[in-house]
Amino acid sequence: MAVATIPLIPKDGTLLINDGAGSPLGYTIVYEDGDLQVTGLMEGQLSVQRFDDRGVPYAVRSVQRENIEFSFSLHAISLLGDGTTAMISDVALKLGVWASATSLTGATSALGDAYLVKLTFTGERSNFGATADTTMVLKYCRLSLDVAEGVPGKWSVKGTAFPLSSDYFTLTG
Repeated sequence: MAVATIPLIPKDGTLLINDGAGSPLGYTIVYEDGDLQVTGLMEGQLSVQRFDDRGVPYAVRSVQRENIEFSFSLHAISLLGDGTTAMISDVALKLGVWASATSLTGATSALGDAYLVKLTFTGERSNFGATADTTMVLKYCRLSLDVAEGVPGKWSVKGTAFPLSSDYFTLTG
């Protein structure tokens, strides 16, 4: 499997948000700066606890799965969609064409009743010698929004990906 040796830059990436329907709604993030940040990745997504014997560590144990945090921003070209074209506010707040969005947890799921979506980052690598593009998928994501005036106005999206099943985080490519 070939790996690209050219660095990823913002124009190489795309962000897509999907709901949990059988034929999912999709929203590709546009007018963005390419500033996705994903924090808190660790092996198995497990926190660890250190145990000391009078101040000297003697064991470290895996304890529990931890959430993954992420953020990105996009230009505020509108505060709300027009009923046929969605904006990030429609997606995050279940408004407009996303009012009927289905959570990734399903309507009557044992995973809970929170509205959660899937975020997919794709990094273009095949055009730079790699065998395939790189993809990172965060499932079971809760989004929150901030909006600010400026040149340009900005939406800031913060999110949490919850480790509700073994497929909550995948990397391919």
